[in-house]
Amino acid sequence: MTYDPVAYWQERYREANLRSSGHRDLPETYNLWLYKRKRQVLRRALRDVGCSIAGARVLEVGVGTGAYVEFFRAAGVARFVGTDIVPHTVSLLRQRYSGVEFIEHDVTAHGLRDVVGEFDLVAALDVFYHVVDDSKLLSALSNIAEALAPNGLLAIHDVFLHRSSEDHGYIRWRSLQDWECLLASANLVVVDRRPIYFTMVQADDTTSRFEAALLQALWTLAEPLRRRLPGVAGAAAFALDNIAGLARREGPSMELMLVRKRNGGHLK
Repeated sequence: MTYDPVAYWQERYREANLRSSGHRDLPETYNLWLYKRKRQVLRRALRDVGCSIAGARVLEVGVGTGAYVEFFRAAGVARFVGTDIVPHTVSLLRQRYSGVEFIEHDVTAHGLRDVVGEFDLVAALDVFYHVVDDSKLLSALSNIAEALAPNGLLAIHDVFLHRSSEDHGYIRWRSLQDWECLLASANLVVVDRRPIYFTMVQADDTTSRFEAALLQALWTLAEPLRRRLPGVAGAAAFALDNIAGLARREGPSMELMLVRKRNGGHLK
């Protein structure tokens, strides 16, 4: 079957919860810890590059069920806009959050800046691996580059493989090399890249056979706990990944990348 993004996400978002936007195969309570870890890594990365989003203009593309809305509002942003391709999701978020702008828009379509304006930070969190066509991803990156303020940053949650890119139908995992080429074509350059997960999701990108075997053993061992006590399993894995993330610069699965325009600077 041909992957139709709008139809796929309309069906997936019939229930607007964290499993719909996050890891569908894991319990809702466990997903709460997955998102907590992603927010933690994003917060630290922005801090480390000297970025304060207090008073900043923030755009989240692929806002989904709104998992990051409160994170950005609590940070004191001056303006927050969320875009998504699913009308139902946009309508639901408009009802749920007052004083926040939600717009139905496809980031791969030309004219993003004309629709939403200019931003200091654009967040594309678990979005781009669902843009399976490289030409459309390049369009999305170029559109975002146009919408970035001169010192703006783009935050990307994705998998940056240390092997060849892989097409899985509704998901395309791209190699780090392919990502760097796409970013360069959109006049964007990497500022920071760091791992998010080590044990919280199944590892799939490690060059060490020993590490791969160890992580697989831990994942399998924790399976009964994830099903019976997902909150406990999530908290334990969160603690482990927090420690590993402080010590390691490369990870075996999802990572965060911060990029900016090639001739830009840091958000201050």
